[in-house]
Amino acid sequence: MALAGTTTGERPATAAAVPASRDDEERRFIERCLAGDADAFRPLVQRYQRLTFSVALRMLGSRADAEDVAQQAFVDAYGALHRFRGEGRSNAFSTWLVRIVVNRSKDVLKSKKRGEEPLDREVAAGDAAFAHQPADPEASASRRQQTRRLEIALLRVPLKYREILILKDVEELPYEEIRAILRLPITTLKIRVVRARAKLREALAGAPEVG
Repeated sequence: MALAGTTTGERPATAAAVPASRDDEERRFIERCLAGDADAFRPLVQRYQRLTFSVALRMLGSRADAEDVAQQAFVDAYGALHRFRGEGRSNAFSTWLVRIVVNRSKDVLKSKKRGEEPLDREVAAGDAAFAHQPADPEASASRRQQTRRLEIALLRVPLKYREILILKDVEELPYEEIRAILRLPITTLKIRVVRARAKLREALAGAPEVG
């Protein structure tokens, strides 16, 4: 998502309307922000507030901390927009934003020295559902319990493995985006995913049954 100059010319009336890509649209929002239009940042917040909160919640296990991190990540991103360089990459802004969220979450964990604490009891299973699945009012109690156990187990996985599980298995990001977020080679990431899944299975085996 390169920060190219804004096109000022009108589209010819005879040309077929070609819908702008998400990356092009986000580039224009960013250009407007840099030109002094603060309201242009609002659509980016609305678009990615679920993603930022989801990543922070699974990293931290606390709704209050996740809300703080997600909010601060947007503040940080807005303040650093002049340093953002999309360079034509797909999903460049969201990748950059998630990197801010991950780093902010790590700062919170370091400050509280709680990297291996169990999932905060304030987080309901529906708030921290593992993987993306549509809400199902007829979901069975056993399914909800299993989801809860997965979330508890995830918080018991060491941080460097937890973050890769969140990005790859929960948010389902491609390796190229994860590489940009964690600044690690793709080969290293693939090895870490395998080890992380094994550690999650170990943690799940020791997770308590949830009633």
